[in-house]
Amino acid sequence: MTITGCLEISTDGEDFRLADTEGADAPKSRSWRTGFLRKRTAPVNLLGADDPQVLRKSVGKRVTATGVLTNRDLQVSSVRVVGSSCN
Repeated sequence: MTITGCLEISTDGEDFRLADTEGADAPKSRSWRTGFLRKRTAPVNLLGADDPQVLRKSVGKRVTATGVLTNRDLQVSSVRVVGSSCN
């Protein structure tokens, strides 16, 4: 499965996730802000990256991650930068 999104890092610098995700199989969620009526894309946690240093250098960029998705956790097999920024 392949999901594209904005790469973010946790405050402790150990965990990575994709926000503002897109892709055919990107998970969706409902929010109290919309009265639970609209589904929006949900953040996806990236697990098992081979080289966290490469991910740290890509924080704030638009990336495509490929792997196996379970709930909202993606067991990463590859990550590729597709945009210079998330805007």
